[in-house]
Amino acid sequence: MKNLFKKRTMNSKTGSLKNIEVEDQDKREISDIDLKQGEKEFESFFSEVLKRLPEKSSKIILSAYDKSREQAEKTLDKSKNQFDSIFEEFLEGVDEETRKKCHTTVHAGALTAAIIGCSPIPFSDAFLLVPVQLTMMARLHKIFGQSWSESLGKSLSKELVIVSLGRSSVGNILKFIPAIGTVGGAAINATVASAITESLGWVTVKMLNDGEDIFEQVMSFKGQFQGLFKSLQNSNKSVNKK
Repeated sequence: MKNLFKKRTMNSKTGSLKNIEVEDQDKREISDIDLKQGEKEFESFFSEVLKRLPEKSSKIILSAYDKSREQAEKTLDKSKNQFDSIFEEFLEGVDEETRKKCHTTVHAGALTAAIIGCSPIPFSDAFLLVPVQLTMMARLHKIFGQSWSESLGKSLSKELVIVSLGRSSVGNILKFIPAIGTVGGAAINATVASAITESLGWVTVKMLNDGEDIFEQVMSFKGQFQGLFKSLQNSNKSVNKK
């Protein structure tokens, strides 16, 4: 009887272990699927943005793509934990499926923006963010089933880029300094480019989720963007002081 009990207990434990292994495998498979979908979305997003850029700029970005992407991913990883709590406030009330789609789209936009920020094109990258932002905002509108105005979006994006030009110009000036200039300038601009784009993305998500029209309530949109971007800048300064 004791042996039988032991055998059943062992089988029970083995069964539990198998269940845990199956659950872990399922989680890994879901994670792999999410990664593949995220990469597919990024590739589609990046290709669409390249088509919107001047041909000369596209060639420069593509020629330095591998190195720029590696640097851009490091930049995003470094700021992820720092900024996530701030962005999380803009996702209240968004259902899980929509949230996942929004995260994928905004991440694709932020990564593309950071890659452009790492590109060796002095003084041009801030304005090259506009096609990134238009692509991101148009896709976010589609996720929420809302109509999108390309011309009004372009006007709004340009204004928001200009708001942040003062800080990014430091990085652009550094790009003219040989050797260390390009590396230092790119690092600064990648952070700013991705922060501007993520801020724009999450404000768009918040307003769409709240049922607000971005183009009818432009002042509200600008105010929320500037407030969020300022929070990111302050957060970045406090981290740099440590």
